[in-house]
Amino acid sequence: MGVYENAKNILAELPPSVTLVAAVKYATPEQIKELISAGITELGFNTYQHMLEVKNVLSEELLSKVNFHFIGHLQSNKVRKVMKLGVRLIQSVDSYKLARKISLVGVEEGILQGVLVQVKTDESKDYGVLPSELEDFLLLLKDLKSISVQGLMTIPPFDYNAEHNRKYFALTRNLFEKACALLGRRLEYLSMGMSDDYKIALEEGANMIRLGRILYK
Repeated sequence: MGVYENAKNILAELPPSVTLVAAVKYATPEQIKELISAGITELGFNTYQHMLEVKNVLSEELLSKVNFHFIGHLQSNKVRKVMKLGVRLIQSVDSYKLARKISLVGVEEGILQGVLVQVKTDESKDYGVLPSELEDFLLLLKDLKSISVQGLMTIPPFDYNAEHNRKYFALTRNLFEKACALLGRRLEYLSMGMSDDYKIALEEGANMIRLGRILYK
């Protein structure tokens, strides 16, 4: 099957409450156009440069049908560029320094930026907020003017046994519920699950998944 068929089939199996973000790190412009034609409306990028390239090759008509998400590690010096391209969610807020930069740019540019806090469930990874520090981190973000915290994101250890990641998804779901209680409002997104383990993530409460390889196989 091709990209169009893969996307159609996966969208058809997902409940309406789940948002599919297509990770396009290795996708060609033609493949991205196929994704959009199949009904995918959310595109996830790992770099500013790729966002810019795709924005320049897609027609205005196609651009009107999609939202951009930043799902990779975001360096502070790229924050303004990414935000000015128009990004629905920065899913990888992993430090107060980054959050503060996003807020400062938002104030200057008149942007209320939606973000997800990246939870570090894999201790071998360099980025993310430790579960034990999440509540304090969320309280710090409450004082930033131009950030809208809309949920949590996590990247568990890469493991060919998808079932192995269930405990990390369950942990993040538990942290999500605690975050909602702490902030006094229902957060919108629990972003977890990729090509190998998204079905497990859905069972554990994910309502946003980030799929790459499975769309292009």
